[in-house]
Amino acid sequence: MRLILLDKSAYVRAAHAPADDDELCLCAITRLELLYSARSVAGYRQLEEDLSLFRDLRMDVATFAIAVVAQRELAATGQQRVPIPDLLIAACAQQHGACVLHVDRHFQVLAGVLAFTPLRA
Repeated sequence: MRLILLDKSAYVRAAHAPADDDELCLCAITRLELLYSARSVAGYRQLEEDLSLFRDLRMDVATFAIAVVAQRELAATGQQRVPIPDLLIAACAQQHGACVLHVDRHFQVLAGVLAFTPLRA
Protein backbone atom coordinates (compact mmCIF):
# COMPACT_ATOMS: atom_id res chain seq x y z
CA MET A 1 0.00 0.00 0.00
CA ARG A 2 1.25 3.48 -0.88
CA LEU A 3 0.64 6.24 1.67
CA ILE A 4 -0.18 9.59 0.09
CA LEU A 5 0.01 12.56 2.44
CA LEU A 6 -2.19 15.39 1.21
CA ASP A 7 -1.00 18.96 1.29
CA LYS A 8 -3.68 21.62 1.70
CA SER A 9 -3.03 22.75 -1.87
CA ALA A 10 -3.98 19.33 -3.24
CA TYR A 11 -7.01 18.93 -0.99
CA VAL A 12 -8.42 22.34 -1.91
CA ARG A 13 -7.48 22.63 -5.59
CA ALA A 14 -7.32 19.16 -7.03
CA ALA A 15 -9.38 16.03 -7.10
CA HIS A 16 -7.35 12.88 -6.77
CA ALA A 17 -8.75 9.45 -7.32
CA PRO A 18 -6.41 7.12 -5.44
CA ALA A 19 -5.40 3.81 -6.95
CA ASP A 20 -6.64 0.70 -5.16
CA ASP A 21 -3.34 0.39 -3.30
CA ASP A 22 -3.16 4.10 -2.29
CA GLU A 23 -4.26 5.44 1.07
CA LEU A 24 -4.87 9.17 1.34
CA CYS A 25 -3.61 10.59 4.63
CA LEU A 26 -3.42 13.84 6.55
CA CYS A 27 -1.10 15.08 9.26
CA ALA A 28 -1.85 17.54 12.05
CA ILE A 29 -0.43 20.51 10.13
CA THR A 30 -2.60 19.93 7.06
CA ARG A 31 -5.66 19.30 9.21
CA LEU A 32 -5.09 22.61 11.07
CA GLU A 33 -4.51 24.52 7.82
CA LEU A 34 -7.73 23.18 6.35
CA LEU A 35 -9.80 23.83 9.47
CA TYR A 36 -8.41 27.37 9.65
CA SER A 37 -10.17 28.14 6.37
CA ALA A 38 -13.66 27.21 7.68
CA ARG A 39 -15.97 30.20 7.42
CA SER A 40 -18.44 29.30 10.18
CA VAL A 41 -18.96 26.98 13.12
CA ALA A 42 -21.13 24.73 10.96
CA GLY A 43 -18.51 24.77 8.21
CA TYR A 44 -15.81 23.90 10.74
CA ARG A 45 -17.81 20.97 12.08
CA GLN A 46 -18.59 19.68 8.59
CA LEU A 47 -14.97 19.94 7.51
CA GLU A 48 -13.82 18.27 10.71
CA GLU A 49 -16.20 15.39 9.97
CA ASP A 50 -15.01 15.16 6.35
CA LEU A 51 -11.36 15.11 7.44
CA SER A 52 -12.01 12.37 9.99
CA LEU A 53 -12.27 9.93 7.07
CA PHE A 54 -8.54 10.24 6.35
CA ARG A 55 -5.83 8.24 8.07
CA ASP A 56 -3.74 10.46 10.33
CA LEU A 57 0.06 10.27 10.08
CA ARG A 58 1.50 10.99 13.50
CA MET A 59 3.79 13.95 14.04
CA ASP A 60 6.13 13.82 17.02
CA VAL A 61 9.50 15.05 18.22
CA ALA A 62 11.22 13.02 15.48
CA THR A 63 9.19 14.88 12.83
CA PHE A 64 10.50 18.19 14.12
CA ALA A 65 14.07 16.89 14.32
CA ILE A 66 13.86 15.79 10.68
CA ALA A 67 12.53 19.24 9.76
CA VAL A 68 15.38 21.03 11.56
CA VAL A 69 18.02 18.97 9.73
CA ALA A 70 16.29 19.59 6.39
CA GLN A 71 16.05 23.33 7.05
CA ARG A 72 19.76 23.40 7.93
CA GLU A 73 20.59 21.63 4.66
CA LEU A 74 18.42 24.07 2.73
CA ALA A 75 20.13 26.99 4.47
CA ALA A 76 23.48 25.78 3.15
CA THR A 77 22.16 26.56 -0.34
CA GLY A 78 20.15 29.67 0.58
CA GLN A 79 16.80 27.89 0.19
CA GLN A 80 15.70 27.71 3.84
CA ARG A 81 12.75 30.05 3.39
CA VAL A 82 10.19 27.40 2.51
CA PRO A 83 6.95 27.70 4.49
CA ILE A 84 7.14 25.94 7.86
CA PRO A 85 3.93 23.93 7.22
CA ASP A 86 5.41 22.54 3.99
CA LEU A 87 8.66 21.71 5.77
CA LEU A 88 6.80 19.81 8.51
CA ILE A 89 4.51 17.99 6.04
CA ALA A 90 7.56 16.84 4.05
CA ALA A 91 9.31 15.74 7.26
CA CYS A 92 6.21 13.76 8.25
CA ALA A 93 6.14 12.14 4.81
CA GLN A 94 9.77 11.06 5.16
CA GLN A 95 9.11 9.73 8.66
CA HIS A 96 6.25 7.52 7.44
CA GLY A 97 7.56 6.64 3.99
CA ALA A 98 4.71 8.55 2.34
CA CYS A 99 4.45 10.48 -0.90
CA VAL A 100 3.15 14.07 -0.80
CA LEU A 101 0.35 15.07 -3.15
CA HIS A 102 0.56 18.81 -3.75
CA VAL A 103 0.05 21.79 -6.02
CA ASP A 104 2.93 23.74 -4.48
CA ARG A 105 6.44 24.31 -5.82
CA HIS A 106 8.06 24.10 -2.38
CA PHE A 107 7.75 20.32 -2.26
CA GLN A 108 10.11 19.98 -5.22
CA VAL A 109 12.74 21.92 -3.26
CA LEU A 110 12.10 19.87 -0.12
CA ALA A 111 12.46 16.62 -2.05
CA GLY A 112 16.07 17.64 -2.63
CA VAL A 113 16.87 17.24 1.07
CA LEU A 114 14.21 14.84 2.33
CA ALA A 115 13.38 11.26 1.34
CA PHE A 116 9.82 11.43 0.02
CA THR A 117 8.25 11.44 -3.41
CA PRO A 118 6.41 14.63 -4.41
CA LEU A 119 3.33 13.97 -6.55
CA ARG A 120 2.03 16.99 -8.42
CA ALA A 121 -1.77 16.95 -8.48
